[in-house]
Amino acid sequence: MINKIDSVEINKIKSESRTVINLRLLGISFTLFTFIAAISPFLLKENILLSLQLTIAIPLLITSIFARKKLAYTEKIDLWNKYGFITSTIALAFLLNVVGIFLSVLVGKNVSLIFYASNILIALLYSLFEIHEDKSLIKSRICKDSLFIIILFFLGILPALGIY
Repeated sequence: MINKIDSVEINKIKSESRTVINLRLLGISFTLFTFIAAISPFLLKENILLSLQLTIAIPLLITSIFARKKLAYTEKIDLWNKYGFITSTIALAFLLNVVGIFLSVLVGKNVSLIFYASNILIALLYSLFEIHEDKSLIKSRICKDSLFIIILFFLGILPALGIY
């Protein structure tokens, strides 16, 4: 059993590692924005889903960073952990959708679909490994993966295929 001191230290370590990941994703967001604006500015104006997802990903990542930092010094970690996870997951899905839509427009729909399929497959494999390690996580992984895949499907794959 983990005592309270060990739990606090574990939360600090988790907080730092998750914050670093989100800071890198935030950097990627700004890089993507700059890259798309420089290479193909018409995409930002013409493709509203691409623009909105890229724009909304930034405050979601910032929010997730603050929530993850809160984990390091609060005793009530469940709420902050869930909030940080949800905002981070939505932001990551939005960033992947931006890349997928960008690939669809500039390279082709097949490449975009391969990109989406590989991201979904990798996420599901991660979940399978995590469930194999700890069977009690199955419900949590189904919820997390469902959120991720629904966002990719409705706000990424369908628009990349030109369905809306």
